[in-house]
Amino acid sequence: MTRLGDAGVEIRALDLTPFTEAAAMLYQGAFVAERYTAVGAFVDKALADGVDCLDPTVAGIISRARELPAHQLFADQDRLAALRAHALAELADADALLLPTAPGHPTLADVAADPLGANARLGRFTNSTNLFDLAAVAAPAGEVNGLPFGVMLIGPAFTDGRLARIAALLTPETRLAVVGAHLSGQPLNPQLLALGARLERTTTTAPVYRLHALRTSPPKPGLVHVGEGGAAIETEIWRLPAEGLGRLLTALPHPMTLGSVRLADGTRTPGFLCEPAALRDAEDITRYGGWRSFLTHGEPEGTP
Repeated sequence: MTRLGDAGVEIRALDLTPFTEAAAMLYQGAFVAERYTAVGAFVDKALADGVDCLDPTVAGIISRARELPAHQLFADQDRLAALRAHALAELADADALLLPTAPGHPTLADVAADPLGANARLGRFTNSTNLFDLAAVAAPAGEVNGLPFGVMLIGPAFTDGRLARIAALLTPETRLAVVGAHLSGQPLNPQLLALGARLERTTTTAPVYRLHALRTSPPKPGLVHVGEGGAAIETEIWRLPAEGLGRLLTALPHPMTLGSVRLADGTRTPGFLCEPAALRDAEDITRYGGWRSFLTHGEPEGTP
């Protein structure tokens, strides 16, 4: 919720009672009879023939549905309609409902010990979505106790586009330090913009780097860590989705690499560096303090 709040989203609590009560009806109510209509004959025959091809928990759920009386289905339909009206009233002035996709991380042993209970708990926030004919988008939201955690955005049917736009606000972000062709206004900057990146600030590296003009197309510099004898190099810090950084890395041309860049304030952030072997025929342009200054004031190597 912090990410959404930082993005300017107004957050308030809703009454989840209609959602959780409807979720329980998926397996505890008469709607499970639909499964018997679909595959009940197959399950009955397999059980009668002693064929060991069925999950015992699933087979038990379907078999028991055979005995459900018709009046229970009609009663559950009426109850579901009332719960749906309550749920839609809660969502009436909201763009989306934010819920955990799953409320826990059961182990295989947990599921084996209590398959019905484990699955019911996992579906606590999801099982009502289909019953209410709602739209939903799931998105990763970090980790809990070292395990992945996700959230789900729920809204009325056909609001998928809106939910996807809100989900984009939850996408984990990272920073990227750029010193060359990805700088604002430079030829490769559109690659960053296409990934949803936005400029955070302009700064410099710590004075432990040297900059070289590489013989590439388009022209770009190579940043190399040298420690002593280095200088501060103009740097832009961009924020972009973590997935975007991965896409940049997979498309990174030789001799560029991605590494940890130390900034003037002592912090570190991922950034573009260069393999030292590529500097053999590259002009050292550190004295210009940055790539843009070199393009404006620099002279080709060997110019008198």
